[in-house]
Amino acid sequence: MHNAGVSAHVGRRTWWWAYAGAAVLTGLYLWAGYVAGWAWTGLSRRVTLWDWLEGLALPVTVGLVPLLLRHRTHLRRTHRVSATTVLVAFAALVLAGYLVPWTWTGFTGNTLWDWLSLALLPLVLATVSLWRSPPRWTVRHGTLLAIGAVVVLVVVLAGYLVPWAWTGFTGNTAWDWIKLLLLPVLLPTVVLPRLLDTAEDWMASGRSGPGAQPSSTDDSLRNVP
Repeated sequence: MHNAGVSAHVGRRTWWWAYAGAAVLTGLYLWAGYVAGWAWTGLSRRVTLWDWLEGLALPVTVGLVPLLLRHRTHLRRTHRVSATTVLVAFAALVLAGYLVPWTWTGFTGNTLWDWLSLALLPLVLATVSLWRSPPRWTVRHGTLLAIGAVVVLVVVLAGYLVPWAWTGFTGNTAWDWIKLLLLPVLLPTVVLPRLLDTAEDWMASGRSGPGAQPSSTDDSLRNVP
């Protein structure tokens, strides 16, 4: 047991050193590009926050999916408050980027269509543990679903017919919509439910593996002659 505790401590220290090293390297890279102007970095004042979001949103979300699946049942109120705070702060940043405007954000000129192309799939992945059908559909579930569908339909129709330029829908065909929505729709309806069931079965088998404590049921079975 002592050796296991020492190994765990060394493992945690290794990970912390890895995180610190990654943070230092990232800081040096940003300094070299934005401050020193080294061309090999590919960074300059023309590389905005929007460019960073395009490059990192999906890979970072995919990397977080195993963590979200593993710890989704251990989320506390503080986690939800922190997530809500981050979302509100980001929404305020987006509004400031458009209204001030802050050119370094690169948000100006990007339409709702651009935001859907950027964030729809990462958002679906980030909320993977929430995409569960209710055990029993009620009138409230049906009403909320109908209201959401009506709001989306009104915005899409107005984007084409009014037209609302800020939506960026004009010029996008049915094929563009299929490419935009196919994967985000398939993930929560087909892929993720099966993935969650498989992950739960795998974690359950791990808990009942060689190192797991026998349950009272197992003990009672052993005592049967």
